[in-house]
Amino acid sequence: MFHLDDQIGFNVNRVALLFRRELIRCLREFHLTPEQWQVLAMLWQKGTLSQKQIIDLTLQDAPSASKMISRMEKAGLIKIELSKLDKRSTLISPSSEGKSLEKVLPKKILSHFEPILQSISEKEKKQFLVSLKHFRKQFGDEIQK
Repeated sequence: MFHLDDQIGFNVNRVALLFRRELIRCLREFHLTPEQWQVLAMLWQKGTLSQKQIIDLTLQDAPSASKMISRMEKAGLIKIELSKLDKRSTLISPSSEGKSLEKVLPKKILSHFEPILQSISEKEKKQFLVSLKHFRKQFGDEIQK
């Protein structure tokens, strides 16, 4: 007999939705969405991203990503400029305000999720992460390359 609760896809999706809900709660005081947080975190890591890279990162369609980028610019979190090599390409980098959040947000998120994740051993966390990355690769996740 088919039991939804025994399906990998259902459980992965359910955990993702629950994790997202918790991340929204954590980011609320900063007026950020989980997607905006992803963009900021990747900008801290890479320095600059194209709009196409942001679309790939957030898995949003182009119009939604464009609106999000516009909101982030209005909030003073990012700077937008046209590529000198390709005038059709938009380059996004963190503003000084966006960079300043790097000192606060990662610690805030880690401490927020610590009570939830402490019930899992370090070995289990590492294995779970390996499994998740494997699934991402199987689904052709572009940002893993």
